[in-house]
Amino acid sequence: MAFALSFPQLFSDSSGESHFASVNLQLVTRNFAPPAASFDVSDFADATRCGFLRAPGGWVGDLHPSPMRMWAFILSGEVEFEASDGERRRVAAGGAILLEDTTGKGHQSRVIGEAPALLAVVQV
Repeated sequence: MAFALSFPQLFSDSSGESHFASVNLQLVTRNFAPPAASFDVSDFADATRCGFLRAPGGWVGDLHPSPMRMWAFILSGEVEFEASDGERRRVAAGGAILLEDTTGKGHQSRVIGEAPALLAVVQV
């Protein structure tokens, strides 16, 4: 039986505006790490680099394109992303977002609340 995941994605259109879409990933039960029991696994994508980001509570990143195509995994805190078209999405701890708006106007991001946000970032 397959299991599906859906994550927000930010991308730039040909006129430089950023918009949200969804990235859907299918997980299929596989014997991934024998002799451990099988579990659900997605296809793997190539990755270039990884790192961590920590932004203080209340931090605001003015409108900017993503510095690279990357997955951002929110480890703690909550971050709101706003596309240049005005749509906003919040991503809380345990969530992820695919940032592909590397050209054009980009997006604004802000840490929600007083607690810092810790992110793991993987360049793809």
